[in-house]
Amino acid sequence: MSSTDETPLQVDDHVRIVRLLVARRDVTGASPSPPQPHIGEEGDVVADVGEGIFLVEHATADGQTIWLAEFLADELELVERPLALDEE
Repeated sequence: MSSTDETPLQVDDHVRIVRLLVARRDVTGASPSPPQPHIGEEGDVVADVGEGIFLVEHATADGQTIWLAEFLADELELVERPLALDEE
C-alpha cells in the first residue's frame, strides 16, 4: 500500500522508502556522519511536518538511530500501522 492510496500516513506508521525524489538530504543520527537513506530501507514516522512531509527514523533493533530524515509522502509506502487502543 503506497501513501498515495486512500490511507494517509500518520505518526507511528512503519514505512518503506520506495523512491527518492531528493537524492541527498539533511540527515541526523547517532553517528557523526549518518548515512543517506536508500530505497528499500524501513523506518517509523515520528512526526508529520506538514504539507505532505514526514520525519522518519531508521533505527537499529535496540533503538539507536541510524538516520532521521524528512520525506515526501510520495517517497514512502505504508508497511504496518500499529493498532489504535480502541482496536485491541
